[in-house]
Amino acid sequence: MPSKSKDKCAYCNLKADEQKCHVMIRCDCCEAWYHSQCQDLTKYEANLISSAEGKGVRWFCTKCIPELVINVDSQDQTEAKTSITELKEKLEEMNLLTMNKLNNIDQAVKGMQLTYADALKSNNENIKSLEDQCSKLVEQTEALKQNNGTLTVTHMRRSTNVI
Repeated sequence: MPSKSKDKCAYCNLKADEQKCHVMIRCDCCEAWYHSQCQDLTKYEANLISSAEGKGVRWFCTKCIPELVINVDSQDQTEAKTSITELKEKLEEMNLLTMNKLNNIDQAVKGMQLTYADALKSNNENIKSLEDQCSKLVEQTEALKQNNGTLTVTHMRRSTNVI
């Protein structure tokens, strides 16, 4: 178990003041303290990490990094699989809803097509019937004109006694 004392490096077991040229830095995973030199950090890098503590920056020692990578990878894979499964389920559900809506729209369009076709057929029949009636009326009007003309001539002849 590494030392959690700030006075002693968990890597080399030397006291902090025995390595005066380097800074002590704490691992955010195991909470052990290390000389920056023992973790291959420059004094500048160690000071930068220390000054960013509490601002969301974390530093992990060389002993903890492999464990974190394995744990994170395993956790990420599990979370990713769960997310993918949930997304697949939602996608299938949305696909089913979309297909149902499309089927409903298709049925409605087919119904409207039949209604439109029936209305069009009925209108065409009505137009044909009206055309036939108009033709008959034209014929009757022509016949009446001829009869009226004949009657007028006959009437005039009778009134003048010319037959």
